[in-house]
This record gives sequence, structure tokens and C-alpha cells, in this order.
Amino acid sequence: MRRRHILFLSILVMLTISSRQNTFAQEAREPLYVDLGKTLGFIMGQRFNLNRIKVEYPELSLQVQKADLEFKFAFGVAENKIEKTLKDLLQDKYSEYVATVEKQLKPILASQQISQVFATQFLAEVELRAKGVIPSPMLETLLSYQFEDRPADEFYRGFKTIYRTKGHPKAKGVDFQVEYTKSWSLREGIRPDIIQDFSSNNGRGPVYTLIMTRDLIKEAQGELTREEIAALKTLEGSQELSSKLFSDSSLREMANSMGMTNVRDITTKRIVLDRWPGAMLEFIGDGQRLDITMTMYNRMYIAISALSG
Repeated sequence: MRRRHILFLSILVMLTISSRQNTFAQEAREPLYVDLGKTLGFIMGQRFNLNRIKVEYPELSLQVQKADLEFKFAFGVAENKIEKTLKDLLQDKYSEYVATVEKQLKPILASQQISQVFATQFLAEVELRAKGVIPSPMLETLLSYQFEDRPADEFYRGFKTIYRTKGHPKAKGVDFQVEYTKSWSLREGIRPDIIQDFSSNNGRGPVYTLIMTRDLIKEAQGELTREEIAALKTLEGSQELSSKLFSDSSLREMANSMGMTNVRDITTKRIVLDRWPGAMLEFIGDGQRLDITMTMYNRMYIAISALSG
């Protein structure tokens, strides 16, 4: 048995997080100003209706103020940043752009009849919006800008969801789940072993994550005996293999084989993922894309997980 080769191929689940500086954001479906304009229009329309309710139903003024304050508390920072970003993008055309949005919104909203029942329901809806019940892409845009300076707060505030690999054809039987913030976009992995790509700021951010699985026993077919395969499928066998595969020297070798130059600040750590032995590998490296040199911070979570069959 070619032990070193097989050990390297025994990685089954990989989660990679990379922060990309001075590089291209992932391709987005529409220009940034379009998403920003939709979001600003959403806020303007909401405020227009709140003002109407306040005027037409003075007895609901306190509820209007409460709903408006809750939304501002949740997304007021985002609104200010979106306006600033639009001004930077559109420059002297910003005022004209906002005036056009208002011109399109007001006739439509003003023509709608607002009953007291509708007004009460709308106020309840605004309170739900403050909790994140907002259509896409407005929600992702608001979250991206609200938590731009403190991205971890988005997660801690409960704006998160779960992705699970169960049933995915590329998962190869692995049932793995990960929580991610709602402002991140998901995309089906293009490469054969990549299940899912995640990207911050609704696909425009500097951070991306991927989940990857490989059937390494199948890849090493013909190089292993039945006894060796049976050993790999046990927790004890995986632990024995991991002691060599996830040694500090092996992980450092892995970091230097990722196709980057000037690899530095390498940190390694043994971990356990759902009972199975794993490792964390963290490093910084430089990469070249066309004429741009990128500095990338990388963190990889790797685990050996044996499946029956």
C-alpha cells in the first residue's frame, strides 16, 4: 500500500473559506446600482405608505412610529450606506435617478385605497420586515450594508439559514450541514466534487466558501486491499490515518501545494467534526489572475468520514 498517497486521498469533506483582497467580486446577475435602486425604492415605498397611514388614520400614529422605528433600528445603517453608495456610483445623476424612482412609485401607491384593516396589516408587515421577512434581493442588500463593518453580527442577530448536503448527487452519501448568513448567495458548484459555492454580499463580496466531497476510496481503487478498505471505513482506522495525514508537516505541505506563491502565516490544528477526525488549516498566499496579484486569506476544514457500503 502506498501509504502517503492513500492518506492524502482520504480527505472526504472539505470546507474552504477564503478572503480575497484587491480582486474581482464574483459575477453578479445585475449591476450593483440596480439592486441598490430596488432596495432604495422598497424603502421609499414603505415610508410613503407609512406617512399615508399616519395622515389618514391619526389614531394609528403611535403604531406607525413604532413600526418605522423598528425598521430603522434594524436597517437604518444600511439605508444610509446604500444612499451613499448610489451617490458614489451615479454621481451627478443621483438626484435625477431618485426623482425618477419617486415619480414611478407615487402614482401607483397613491392610487391604492388604504382601509383601516389594510393599514393595520401593513404595520404588522413592516414589523416583520424589521425581523428580516423581506423579498430578495432587497433583504440580502440590506443585510450586506447593515453589517458591512461587523459581518459576524448578522449571524449573531439571527439572520442565518442552514444548507444541508443530504440527497445532493455530489455529496456521495455525506449528510453535512452548515449555517450561513442570509446576505450570502448560493451557487451550484461547477467542478465535479464541489457541492455548493457561497459568496458574501449577495455574490459581490470579498469572501467565498465552498463545500467539497470526494470518494477517495473509489479514486484509489486497485491500490487498497479489502482489509485496508475495511479499516478505512471505521472510526478507529480513520483516527490512525489522520494522525499522519493531519500532522503539522503534512498540512503545511498541503498549504504549499495549493497553487499560491509566498505562502505564509500557516496555522494548523487538529479538530473533530461530528465524531470524525479532522483538521483546520489556515494560511495567507498570493495568487495571479491575468495581470492582477491577489492576496488571499484561506481557512480550510478537512475531515475523514467513512461511509458504509
